[in-house]
Amino acid sequence: MRNSAQNGALAPFFACFHASIARMGSAFRVPLHVRRWTVVLFAVLAITPQISSAGFGITPPYVNNQRLTRGTVYEQKITLVRSDPVDDLKTTITMNIPGIEAWFSVDRGTEFIIPKGTTQMPIIVRVQVPEDAEYKAYSGIIRIRTAPAEPGASGGVSIALGAQVDVDIEVVDQIFDFEVRRTRNTDVEEGRRKWGLYFPGKIRFFMTVENTGNTTFGPTLVKFDIYDSQMETLMESTTNTNEIEQIEPFGTKEVMAELPTRLPPGRYAAKFTVYKLGEEIAVQNDLVMTVAAIGTVAGYTGYGFDGLSPEDKIKVAIAVVGPLLLILLTVFIVMRRSRAHKRRVHASARH
Repeated sequence: MRNSAQNGALAPFFACFHASIARMGSAFRVPLHVRRWTVVLFAVLAITPQISSAGFGITPPYVNNQRLTRGTVYEQKITLVRSDPVDDLKTTITMNIPGIEAWFSVDRGTEFIIPKGTTQMPIIVRVQVPEDAEYKAYSGIIRIRTAPAEPGASGGVSIALGAQVDVDIEVVDQIFDFEVRRTRNTDVEEGRRKWGLYFPGKIRFFMTVENTGNTTFGPTLVKFDIYDSQMETLMESTTNTNEIEQIEPFGTKEVMAELPTRLPPGRYAAKFTVYKLGEEIAVQNDLVMTVAAIGTVAGYTGYGFDGLSPEDKIKVAIAVVGPLLLILLTVFIVMRRSRAHKRRVHASARH
């Protein structure tokens, strides 16, 4: 109906155009058959329905991981992109991954709508490896097909578009590995004395860690060798006192190490070392750190009893346990004397 109306509206224009072509043909002696084909070509172009040239693509076009292991979960974000979001777009996902399709799922399901006006939509492809998975490589494809949710709604011819996601994964034994992507440290205040005990300053060292293995893992130890500002004299060596948070497989997270320092206020240079398992070094680098005076760092919280030196911890133990031992000893002596007194009274009564 739309094209019929359009043709009727253009009829007077075609007649005028035909007459113009005829006059030009006569003036320039253009052959009759050329003039006729010129009119026909223009008419076809004028009445041909508008066909959408919108493009569709995905990034990245793959799900690749050669470090999966039994029981792990891996997620890959894939962004669907289109250039002309004039319609709601119905999206259908199908999979052809022999033997392991049950491992795969999509956060939005296998059918969903990309709303009108949306040029990019992310989906998450999730791979859940079962505990009894066979150690080997697997491959396949995921097809993503799109078409207007209401064909012809925009007045053009509906065209189905699609893309293909290549799947290439491998299930292997456990891998313990990570990469330290970024580090940062905050200012620290000098230690303080209270109740005859020394509470050291607390270095807060932050690491953005990517777990590149397939098992929950992360830094096991952080060591600081702290020098004077000229990096000439070693002033102190210290290691973390807290248990560093571990990262899920293939995840990235900022974690923190807490290290005690007994240095006075000043500016220092430090060499930090982050360890994996045992003595294996993940990263080693230099940084500048500042120890500030007490009460000068906003929001700073220092160590409690967990930061005390072994000597001070012994003092605390004696202070807490000593009185208890004294009380127990007193109770023991009193009870012993009481029993001895009862025995003497009983013996006197016999005589």
